[in-house]
Amino acid sequence: MPSPIAHLGVGYAIYRHYKHKLPVDQKHIWKFPLKMIMVTGLSMLPDLDVIPAIVFRDMKTYHNNISHSLLFAIPVAFLVALLFRSIYRSNSWLLFLICLLSYDLHIIMDALTPERGVMMFWPLSQNRFVSPIGIFYGLKWGFGWFSIWHLWTIVSESVFVLVLMVVMNYLDKRNKKPNTVFSQAG
Repeated sequence: MPSPIAHLGVGYAIYRHYKHKLPVDQKHIWKFPLKMIMVTGLSMLPDLDVIPAIVFRDMKTYHNNISHSLLFAIPVAFLVALLFRSIYRSNSWLLFLICLLSYDLHIIMDALTPERGVMMFWPLSQNRFVSPIGIFYGLKWGFGWFSIWHLWTIVSESVFVLVLMVVMNYLDKRNKKPNTVFSQAG
């Protein structure tokens, strides 16, 4: 599984892409970026199953199971979207799609890590799915908490997030630039 570095980076990229479509804080009662926390938090939410895995010292039994299902993501995204709809009084379908995308990309990223895979279609199937092509090296829990191999994960995922942010900055600048063909015609 990728570390929080990659998951939070992708969650932040989703937030940056959609933030202009998200509702504006009318009352300015929130002093912290609640919408950004919502999107990045959902990009990490499937990994809450690591808490019982650590407590019971059994990563294999508790991690990458039910919470790592694309189908489980649907009611989670729906509930979070309803919560934010009640706060912002806004389009709940857009919020639902952003929530679902944030949650589901976590699962897809975990499937792109060469490990034991994720139960992507639970409860329809308890089969584990893993991509034949590994994009992320991921954390190797079997090596222990302080393994030197975790440094490779940190470095490679930091580079991934850096490239992702460069692409996001490029897209932001490209979208803000006026189309010169149409502006010269007028």
